[in-house]
Amino acid sequence: MEENTPLSSAEKKELRGLAQRLKPHLHVGKQGLSETVMGEIEMALLKNGLIKIRFEAERAAIKGYSEEIVEKRGCEYIGGVGKTAVFFREMPEASA
Repeated sequence: MEENTPLSSAEKKELRGLAQRLKPHLHVGKQGLSETVMGEIEMALLKNGLIKIRFEAERAAIKGYSEEIVEKRGCEYIGGVGKTAVFFREMPEASA
């Protein structure tokens, strides 16, 4: 499986702009990243490519969760404000 080339800062900036209008796809509560939550993140990435997640946790925990999501879901952390983080993964090409 090929690794996606990292996004340039200009691409990330554009995606952050798009993400401002998104509502959070998921809310991650105090239980953290359960298998169920990781499955939901996977589905959201497959369907949308660009997702926003709201965390109910301390900043240090949010950073850890974000790193775990990037590692386990093969997506990129685009940015975050407060308790909300934005992730992006290229959507699979639709087979015609």
